[in-house]
Amino acid sequence: MTRADEEIDDTIDQDAESSHSADGEAKPKKVTAPQTRRKLTGVELEARFDAWRNEQRAKREARTPEDGARMLRRGLGVIMGAAILALVIASAVTGKVFQADKAENDSRITILEKQVTDAQAMPVDTDLPEKMTKLSEAAAADAGKVRDAQQTYAELYHQSSTQPGTDNGAPNEAMAATAEHRKVLAPLFSKTSYVADDEDAYTWQNVVPFDAASEIDPRFPWYVRYDGWKASDSGTYSWKVETVMPNLGSQDFSGATNEAKAVWLCRDVKSGYVLAWASAVYTYDGQSGVFDDLNVVVTAAGAAHQHPGRKKPDGSDAPEPSGKGTEKKDAKDGQR
Repeated sequence: MTRADEEIDDTIDQDAESSHSADGEAKPKKVTAPQTRRKLTGVELEARFDAWRNEQRAKREARTPEDGARMLRRGLGVIMGAAILALVIASAVTGKVFQADKAENDSRITILEKQVTDAQAMPVDTDLPEKMTKLSEAAAADAGKVRDAQQTYAELYHQSSTQPGTDNGAPNEAMAATAEHRKVLAPLFSKTSYVADDEDAYTWQNVVPFDAASEIDPRFPWYVRYDGWKASDSGTYSWKVETVMPNLGSQDFSGATNEAKAVWLCRDVKSGYVLAWASAVYTYDGQSGVFDDLNVVVTAAGAAHQHPGRKKPDGSDAPEPSGKGTEKKDAKDGQR
């Protein structure tokens, strides 16, 4: 035994003796902590860690299935709680949007329901087929009158260019008849569609009293075909009523309408090419009707046969109606 070991044993014996009194009774032992701690080596630390790890492993192995189930339920509870919180937050954010959309839809449904109710409350118009037939027949009849009046211009202009002129500069007989003929077309069109006043409209003038490049008075000729400086024979071109159709876009709840649209075509008789076309809206009051919203277009084929003194369009953007005569480019919109 070394000297150090002998000193340690002596200290232990002295402590044991001091722990008993003279009469032999035991006294509380006073333990004094060492003044210094011994440093552990790496091997000792690793051994302690292994002991702790083995202890934790033993505790896990000792757990019962009930203990595992409780831990699983606790984890799931935390996850579900977080999900519910997220749902509540999302609902709070989108709730106002949903309520606004629902309110808008409810309002829209209410309006539609009222419209349905109003429509159902209206009496059924058993005379609808008869009304539509009368409208179509009246529009077609008046469209035919317009066609005939425009075709008459072809003959009058041909006569005015072939009849000798007067020495005093007054219009020849055919020219005067041309101005008078405008009165035939006047009652077929609404007065709101007139461009020239009556004094200018029913008096012969070498130049029309409006801008023919951008305006058209329905009482004047829509198109006159020329061969050079002379108006062509009326047999070389002709006007035709192409279509007359009720305007279904202006129907009321009963399905009835008082409007129809008419389309006229002017063709070269020999080639069949479309020289010009026109359209107008017909309004019928049950007894009679008038045309309005006149639109006249001269095609490229028609522009090639206009009066030489007129400025010809460039033929780049005027639409050509379907049918024969589309091999040439359409002319610029114009009323001739």
